[in-house]
Amino acid sequence: MVIKSLYMKTLLVYIFYIIPTLIFSQNQSENEKFCNQSRSESLVAIRPGISGKQPFWNEKAKMFKYAPSFDNNSTSWVVPNPKYYRYTAFSFKDKQYYNFTAKTSYESLAPIWDKLPNGEVYLKVEAVSPDEKNFVLASSRLFYKTEVFTPPYPEAKYSYKEALVKGLHFMYNQPHIQSWYKTGKPDHKSHAIYCYSALEVGSVIDAMLLYNKYFPKNDTSLVIAKKAADYIVANAEPQGSPLEFFPKVYEGTGMFAGNYKGEVIMNEPAATGMSFLSLYDKTGEKGYLQAAVRIADTYLHTQLTSGTWYIRIYKETGKPASQELCIPISITNFLSVLVDKYKYSKYQHAIDSSIAWIWENPMKTYNWTGQFEDVAAVKPYQNLSKYEASWFAQHLLNNSEKDKSYIPLAKELIAFCEDQFVVWEKPGMYDTWENSTNDWHTPAVLEQYMCYVPIDASAVQMINTFYMAFEKTKDPIYREKALALTNSIINTQKENGMIPTFWATGFLEFWNNCMVSSLTVLDKLSNVQ
Repeated sequence: MVIKSLYMKTLLVYIFYIIPTLIFSQNQSENEKFCNQSRSESLVAIRPGISGKQPFWNEKAKMFKYAPSFDNNSTSWVVPNPKYYRYTAFSFKDKQYYNFTAKTSYESLAPIWDKLPNGEVYLKVEAVSPDEKNFVLASSRLFYKTEVFTPPYPEAKYSYKEALVKGLHFMYNQPHIQSWYKTGKPDHKSHAIYCYSALEVGSVIDAMLLYNKYFPKNDTSLVIAKKAADYIVANAEPQGSPLEFFPKVYEGTGMFAGNYKGEVIMNEPAATGMSFLSLYDKTGEKGYLQAAVRIADTYLHTQLTSGTWYIRIYKETGKPASQELCIPISITNFLSVLVDKYKYSKYQHAIDSSIAWIWENPMKTYNWTGQFEDVAAVKPYQNLSKYEASWFAQHLLNNSEKDKSYIPLAKELIAFCEDQFVVWEKPGMYDTWENSTNDWHTPAVLEQYMCYVPIDASAVQMINTFYMAFEKTKDPIYREKALALTNSIINTQKENGMIPTFWATGFLEFWNNCMVSSLTVLDKLSNVQ
């Protein structure tokens, strides 16, 4: 009995003290490994420019995690043939100078990057004469160095599944959602963002299909989904018009819809087509498949010979509203589903042309321009975003068996997205409207340069990208990044189940489509927590 009692005591000590200690030590070791990996990777410049050969994509960038290189003026009549260039970075954090010299004016800051503290930095680059008596300013720049991935980060306050169920109940019970059952049309009074018609009405379809997945006995959710889809079909561009069967992108003049009411933003119909396909899969009603096919057919006859489309087109004339070209990866994703799943092979050529255009353009220039309903198309590098870049990274990961170069290229794209749009800690800078970032909820992901604030759907985009990178490369750091951001979604959720669109104070807008994205990723990851 004494031996048995001693054994039990030893076992209890092991269970309650030794095992937790071992787990804690293991977690500490893992976190330290991830921190070291992140800092090492941050010394490698992302697609650095080469003067006259490779474009510099970061002219409007304001923060960096990875050592940047800049396009500096390397010509001067005072110092026509510099002996070298002197780089001097002043840190506003520790009030210290960090220096190195180089042969060119566009070297990356890797030699000093691991020494520079996080925070605001003033950089100047000077051309020094052969006798070292004269020098001239080649460039100067202010920017923020921000924290790389350095876990641990806050755990989720409750399970992904619990957050998902709470969110689904909130979504279903919103007045503007319930209004569909009674009226069959959008309730603009209770949800002003229906002014972006295709985007927000399409999100009703997706939301109700997800709700029905977990509450299949609730027929009302499917009725609402179908009424929303039917509304889109009934209000689509008329047959015979330049953009026939495309969904109406703007309705009314609320918010920025009035600025673009005569236009269609060309990546949006693809998202609507995906919603139609999901509804067809659930109901088996071929009308929704046909609606998706009609959208795809319009893409075929509006595609430019180059392989892409203009970002914005006047719906009455079919003429471009801007000369800026669309990065067509979301269109390609939609057409690919029709080819791969539904066997519509007629879209394959359009897919191949689109992918070829991406290789020849943003994959060379890194002009991953934003394409949003409420923002005008702008000149190169003025409004970069992570959406198209991360979607193409996913495309490369999914096709990595075709070419061994796809994995490193995808990882570079993911690093670009993380560098410019992920904030692992409060970055200590100012947003698009010059508001302090001190009240941001982090970790988070910013949307675009013209809306440089954390958005829940932006976090979802990077969660999906990081998690796919983990699945394809088996590098565990990608999984940890995905889960850290997913935990952040949970930790922003309100008691009533709402997941805010903006993770910063002062923004009251709630975008239904954004929360649907959050619920979708919780559904996807609810079994991996």
